[in-house]
Amino acid sequence: MIAYFLGGLGAGIILMVGLWGWQVGRHKRIPSLTKYVMFSIGVLLIYTMCEFTFAITADTAHDTLTTCFFGCFGGEILACALIKIFKLRGENE
Repeated sequence: MIAYFLGGLGAGIILMVGLWGWQVGRHKRIPSLTKYVMFSIGVLLIYTMCEFTFAITADTAHDTLTTCFFGCFGGEILACALIKIFKLRGENE
């Protein structure tokens, strides 16, 4: 069980470092929307690991909190993706 936890944490860290390095290699300055998406993914990974650990140690699961948390940050990532796809920022200028 601990191996799965550490594997997931390691994969999340590798994913975030890889995304950060890829963005730094492409641009000198990382766009703020990309930073926010990376922050949201990082928060979701951290929450998942903490909830997984708490559920194992306390034999309790927070179903409603997890649903709301993922709904909030998942919705933010979706909104950022729609902004990127439709380039909504350029229409206002």
